[in-house]
Amino acid sequence: LSTYENPTADVYSLVHIPLSACWGKNDPYTNRSKILCNPATDEPILIWLLGCISSMWFMRNSEPDRQCSVTIVSLSRDLSCYANRLICGFSSPPIHMLPLISILTFPFILAPTLFSSAYDAREVFCAKSDMMPYPAMELKRKDLVLVEMRLCRYFTKDDSNRYSQYRAQFELNAVSLLHSAGDTECEEN
Repeated sequence: LSTYENPTADVYSLVHIPLSACWGKNDPYTNRSKILCNPATDEPILIWLLGCISSMWFMRNSEPDRQCSVTIVSLSRDLSCYANRLICGFSSPPIHMLPLISILTFPFILAPTLFSSAYDAREVFCAKSDMMPYPAMELKRKDLVLVEMRLCRYFTKDDSNRYSQYRAQFELNAVSLLHSAGDTECEEN
């Protein structure tokens, strides 16, 4: 999973993102200017990252929050450094290195609803349509997950109070639980 790539579907593990990837085109019908895309097709790139959950944020005051986040500790320092270089390099102006934990967020556009794109892949990882849904609120620290995300950007104001700068960030698409930290049967094996 950590070396997966499917160019036909524009799905890549973190380290296999094509070097030619760039921000999408600003088209009046499908504006992808804020999403990292395949330049040949202008299709968004879906990125896979394996790691363990460090923290999560889904709720605020017992209600689904308008934006959820999952913090992942990747399986190696090199992957963390690569993720940070990607975020820093796709930000303008380029930013300095971030902590070695990747932060993933999912913005809610309409009314807040609980994140529901979590799947149980403990037995077998396969197409999401063939996996059972997994309640996001039952995910916990140290769970081993495969995170599906997109690299997106949001604009920020410069010193002249104009929106001329942007920061890249990972936006959460789905989480597949591969191993539960509380699964003692698996831990014993």
